[in-house]
Amino acid sequence: MAVTAAEVDRIRARLGAAGVGGALRVEPAGPGRALVRAVGADDTTAEHLVAALRADGWSAATRPEGGGHLRAWRDNTRPVDVSGRLSVCFPWSEIDRSISPPTVEIDPGRAFGTGAHPSTRLLLTALAARLRGGEQVLDVGCGSGVLALAAARLGAWATAVDIEPEALLVTAANAARNRLGGRVEVRATGLVGLAGPFDAIVANIGAAVLVELAPRLRALLAPSGWLGVSGISPAQTAVVAAALQPLQVAQTSRDDDWEALVVVS
Repeated sequence: MAVTAAEVDRIRARLGAAGVGGALRVEPAGPGRALVRAVGADDTTAEHLVAALRADGWSAATRPEGGGHLRAWRDNTRPVDVSGRLSVCFPWSEIDRSISPPTVEIDPGRAFGTGAHPSTRLLLTALAARLRGGEQVLDVGCGSGVLALAAARLGAWATAVDIEPEALLVTAANAARNRLGGRVEVRATGLVGLAGPFDAIVANIGAAVLVELAPRLRALLAPSGWLGVSGISPAQTAVVAAALQPLQVAQTSRDDDWEALVVVS
């Protein structure tokens, strides 16, 4: 379980009520943060406890006790380093946040990403390379809020939109977890209700949707701004670039089988 220092006593009481209060290990995870580990009687018990904790709003996950399974778990929960400017990780990632780059903790909920997917990494890299602080950034298809929160951690003001109501809830929860609620506005109106302009827009949503939304994305972009799009394959790049014209391609980047474009006016 990932908790604030002020929540340690509360989680002790909660776990004690579940019958595991006597087998706890509390480890500092950075300023004001702690990881609490409780040993379950078996995997099924642990999974049920995690499900109950998550239903109550705690960031909790199952973790192997040792051996190769633990090494694999740690590999899969390793933070994503973004050009040395930012670190994106799970709340329960076993890292010392006090010595890492500025951190964004993402609890993905049931169906959203954490920054490790290549298409997300491409846009995280674009944000880290181009943001200097103070910009207005729009995250289209925010999912768990990775890009919006990364922009906010880099000093921008972010607006996050998505057509999935659960995505908006998860993004808002992650903004609160990272104490970025004042810098991230979660909007349920979609693109139609936005006025703009935005200095930067990022959209990791797939080629077909990008083509459909291209006119609105162009209209929301500030004259001197940039638009980063991802979730596309190299074979789809030309089609997406054509839909975004008269914006011009300033950068193309690739990670594994995914490609991203940055276009400017």
